[in-house]
Amino acid sequence: MSGDLLFVPAALVPAYRCSSTVGGVVRGLRAHVGEVLVVDDGSRDGTADGARAAGARVLERPKNGGKGSALRDGLADLLMREFTHVAFVDADGQHDPDDLPALLATARGGADFVIGSRLKDAATMPAKNYWANTIGDKVLSRMTGLPVEDGQSGYRVIAAGLLRQLRLRAERYSIENEILIKAAPRVRRFAAVPVRTIYGARSHYRPFRDTWITSWLSVYYKTLDSDAS
Repeated sequence: MSGDLLFVPAALVPAYRCSSTVGGVVRGLRAHVGEVLVVDDGSRDGTADGARAAGARVLERPKNGGKGSALRDGLADLLMREFTHVAFVDADGQHDPDDLPALLATARGGADFVIGSRLKDAATMPAKNYWANTIGDKVLSRMTGLPVEDGQSGYRVIAAGLLRQLRLRAERYSIENEILIKAAPRVRRFAAVPVRTIYGARSHYRPFRDTWITSWLSVYYKTLDSDAS
């Protein structure tokens, strides 16, 4: 297993109809972590078989329930084990596994919430994605009190101890905002690390529509978390 006795990360990869990309993602991640868990969210295209062939452990959901549902199932598995950190990586090929060591190094250095930010090199990002993310970041920064940068990024490394304190409910893309909002009062050190994004890979995310939805859901999660505290 990658790491030392005090730093043992695992990668969590939600996947839906990613048979052409998931194998490369898994092989890339296995160069940096000892455990890669792929949650196949009801695919029917060989995604699970491709992930296993590349060396991942696979959980198969019987039907598609959304990214949030897949991540919650994966976390329920990983957080029962002795991993110290969870790396969140998408299966569609937009995240470069070779950027993971930089996120892991920042986490090893003491940051308990690390976001892989695509905004460090905004010139490479399609304009609609850049402006949608910028709007979302303003909302999230105001709500969390953290200097959020690229809060919509699914590329993250988060301490397992922090994740164990969260009660997550989201079923779809708002899971990223929910994690950030509910973790914010408990975060000791927050960091953003530059990552590359490989545009052109198939994505189920719709920038403006999904940013609007997740921003409104963020208000809901913030209120819900305040009521529970």
